[in-house]
Formats: sequence, C-alpha cells, structure tokens
Amino acid sequence: PVVVGALNENDFSDADPRNKLIFRAISELNDKKTPIDAQTVYNQLIAMKLDKAFGDMAYLIDLVNMTITSDYIETYIEMVKEQSLLRSLLLKVSDIQKKYTEGVPDIGDFITKSNDEITAIAQSRSVGKMDTAKKVAEEAYEKILTTSQITNNGLTGVNTGYRQLNDYTHGWQKGELIILAARPGMGKTAFALNLAVNAALRDKIPVAFFSLEMSNERIMERILSSRSRVPSGKLSTGYGLSREDKVMLKSARDEISNTMLFFDDTPDSKLGDVVAKATRLKKQHPDLGLIVIDYLSRINTGKTNVESRTNEIGIITGALKSLARNLELPVICLAQLNRNVEQGDSKIPSLSHLRESGNIEQDADMVLMLYREDYYTALGQNVKAKKWTKNGQASSRKKKRSQTQIARHRIHWS
Repeated sequence: PVVVGALNENDFSDADPRNKLIFRAISELNDKKTPIDAQTVYNQLIAMKLDKAFGDMAYLIDLVNMTITSDYIETYIEMVKEQSLLRSLLLKVSDIQKKYTEGVPDIGDFITKSNDEITAIAQSRSVGKMDTAKKVAEEAYEKILTTSQITNNGLTGVNTGYRQLNDYTHGWQKGELIILAARPGMGKTAFALNLAVNAALRDKIPVAFFSLEMSNERIMERILSSRSRVPSGKLSTGYGLSREDKVMLKSARDEISNTMLFFDDTPDSKLGDVVAKATRLKKQHPDLGLIVIDYLSRINTGKTNVESRTNEIGIITGALKSLARNLELPVICLAQLNRNVEQGDSKIPSLSHLRESGNIEQDADMVLMLYREDYYTALGQNVKAKKWTKNGQASSRKKKRSQTQIARHRIHWS
C-alpha cells in the first residue's frame, strides 16, 4: 500500500515496459485487498489479458529473489520517483526544443509557458518524509536563540527605513508578497521608491525595481530629487538649478551610484519576463534581498484563454507569491484601489477596495494601503478626521500626527 500510494505507473521507464505492467497488476490487487506475490501478480496479468505482452513468470521470480529489504522502502520509492522526474524534465526540455524549431510566434508567451511547465515538474519533486515534532521544535528553538542575539532593533527582515513601519512588520520578510495599494495621486510610487532605496542603502543589499509605467530616467530623477531635496520640477527642466542644488544633486548621484539598485522599465511586461529577469538577477547576485514591482495592473500573463482579468490577476499574484518563496526574498507589488473608496465619508481604504481583487487577499501576506487626508482637503472635500490605532482600526478621535502617519502618508496594513 505504501508503494502504490507513493508511485504511479508512469513513474516506471519505458525501457522495460514489463515494470509498468507489474505495477498496474499490483495496484489492482491492492484495491481488491488480495495478497501480493509472484503468482498472484501473474494471475492478475492473465486476468487483465496482459500476460502475452509481459511474457513468462521468469522476470517476476527474478525480482522476488533480489535481496531487497522493506526497511528501506522509502529510499527505494524516492529513487524511482527521482528518476521519473528526471525523465519527465528531459522529455519536457526536448518538447520545448521541438516547439522552438517549429517556430515561436510570441517569445514572451513561449517563455512563460515553458517556465510554468518546467516549474510544475520541479515542484512535484517532494517525496521526502514528514518532519517529526522534535526536529521542527529544535530548529525553531535554535532560530529563536540566533535571532535574539542579533541587535538590529528587532528587525528580522529587510529594513523598511521607517521606524514605525519596522515596529509593525519587523522588516520585509523572506518569501512574503506585500501589496502596496492606493488611489492614483496618493504617492505609492514615491513611497515604493523610498522603500527600495532604504533597503539598498541601509541593508546594503541588491534590490530590483520593475517600473512598468515609468522610464528608468524618470524613476532616477525622482530618487535624486528625494535624496538631494532639489524640487523635481528643476530636475525635469534644468531651469533654476543653483550652485547649491548642483552640489546636493552630485552628492545624491554618488550616494545612489554606490548602491546595488537594478531597474527594468519594460512597459506592460509579461509575467514570464518578470519572473525570468528576477530569477536571472538572483543567480547573478545571490544576496538579492528585495523586489519591487510598479505595478500589478501593468502585468499580463500573455495568455489568451483566461476567463477574465480578475482570474488573470489571481494567476499573477499566485506567481509572484511563488517567486518570493522560490527566491527566498520579499516581493512588494503596487496595486490600484477602485473608485468606491471615494464614496465614503472618510475616504479611508479597506481590502474591499482592491481593484480586480481576485486572489490578491489570499496570496498576499500583507496589504498596505496609503491614505492622505490632505489630498482630499486640497480638493475642497470634507473628510471626517480619524485616527488609526495600532491594530489598524479607525477611531473617531481627533487626528494626531502619530504612530502610523509616515512621511505624510497614513498607512493601513492588514
């Protein structure tokens, strides 16, 4: 029963088709709870009219006489499974090469499908034993002790650059997908850039920034403006730059040039391209510590058979979560909120305001939402003053500049 449950007929090579027939017969006997030996297996082959294809019983008897102990049954199962997966991988690579020679109308779609197929084979590799409570407890205990010896202001992940945000998150954690959502004009791109620069400067780690909406040059102008405190309007036009501005600008340029920030500004990128570029960068820089993507709605799967955009968003967030886990780093992805947030009195966003939500809430480990009261008051709209408490809930108290107000952004995380 252990073997039948762990393997299937296709795990056995076509090099000797008799092994597949034996396993098929054993599976039938197991289902009928019939004792399994050389004679019952052969009788089952006869009943299934496979005896002519199999031949005589000599091969079965040879297998029975082999010196194999059931004490190592899990090891044998793993050996068969590993070889089966290796064959599947080689066959898939051969199939991909064949499709390539026949012609590739869309390279991005071809890469995405090929990557998905190979990843699916790799992910089916898990055939190991379950861990005991003793092993898991000891590993968790050692991790706690190791963490307790690290004096990094309680951070266990990548530094956000904001003390209060660090208090909530303990830094961006490996393997997590973080969604940063807001309405247009709230400053989510500016905030995301700050998060990327903070990580690169404070933790001295490589950071990848995918800008699907804005050019690398424009992105860098915003970074230089932020670091030098020279208004972005001056950088865009070059008009009115003072000598002091130029000194500060050069200092900011030198500071950013010494970081390991990487940028990609391919517009409306396909999911497969983002995954491939991130994976390649991780191989080139194993200490890659953070990926930021601006933004979710600009990514497409390149697939034409997706039922709806909501379903496609679900595929994308699922893939980004897998990317975070496979590369063992945090992925921050920006997202839009729908117009319904504008209809409330407070204009404060909630999870229900995520546009094309699909599986966003399910796949994300954390959802951050930006809110700026001054944005609405500048438009002449009356907004009910509220204060966010530490658990993310709003109260009707008078607004204070306190715990969750960061760089003029009020942040709600779920």
